[in-house]
Amino acid sequence: MGYALIQVLLPGWSHFAQFTIAVVNKDPQKSKYSDTLHRFWKKEHDWGRKKFMELSKVLDGFIDADTLIIKAQVQVIRERADRPFRCLDCQYRRELVRVYLTDVEQICRRFVEERRGKLGKLIEDKARWSSFHAFWMGIEQSSRLHMSRERTDSILKVVVKHFFLEKEVTSTLVMDSLYSGLKALEGQTKDKKNKAKYVDSDDQPDPIVRMEKDMFVLVGDVLSLLKRAVIEPLPPKDEKGPQNRTKDGCSGEDFSKDSIERDERRLTELGRQTIEIFVLAHIFSSKVEVAYQEAVALKRQEELIREEEAESEQKG
Repeated sequence: MGYALIQVLLPGWSHFAQFTIAVVNKDPQKSKYSDTLHRFWKKEHDWGRKKFMELSKVLDGFIDADTLIIKAQVQVIRERADRPFRCLDCQYRRELVRVYLTDVEQICRRFVEERRGKLGKLIEDKARWSSFHAFWMGIEQSSRLHMSRERTDSILKVVVKHFFLEKEVTSTLVMDSLYSGLKALEGQTKDKKNKAKYVDSDDQPDPIVRMEKDMFVLVGDVLSLLKRAVIEPLPPKDEKGPQNRTKDGCSGEDFSKDSIERDERRLTELGRQTIEIFVLAHIFSSKVEVAYQEAVALKRQEELIREEEAESEQKG
């Protein structure tokens, strides 16, 4: 007597998955792949692909000894309460790294350049920068320290909301990159042995952000960090790029150890830099700049009051 394993699906159920469908060709370069992110639920009618490959192309190396090989790789991506990132299993992740590393790099670099551009406008406006400089230097050290930190969970929720799109297949790999970068930041606050576990510390610039328990804390004075964030060059692009997929669509067989380690370092560095700039820009815009704008508004209000009092005295 056989037993069937049945999963009871509760009302309102949904499962979010990333999956790859492949039709294997004799020539690895001609194999047909499709990577997809999709949320399945009871009333979802879209359970498959309307188009994948033209039937006429099946005879072009896809059938071998009357056999057509179709492969599928699936990972259910679960949300976890202890961290906002939705990370991939190692094997599936390596497969995506080989195909989408360049895309992840473009996403991270584009974000970093955009945020740096916004911060750079403040410095380029000499009058505004001078005003901000005077404001920052005029407040108490305790106030500066208070404005230079934010809870990690608050920022990470915003990070995920910004980068994770359920319809974008690279989103999960971006999440992995950010998670690795977060671990690198955690390592930078520990001893050198732990630090070396994630990144080559000798090749890394001084951190902009450190982690203290449940807080992100800016390392150093905001004025110097803003200048550094704007002028510090981005790391050179990875000219080698990701490797092609293997013949059978699996990730480990022809993937050299050196290329795996190089791609892992790249993902970690992209994630670390993106997290740092995100934290700096977030703390600046949500706390420091808000306080500065309030100070400017208060100063302007006081000037208007003085002008009104002066006019009243002249009339009197």
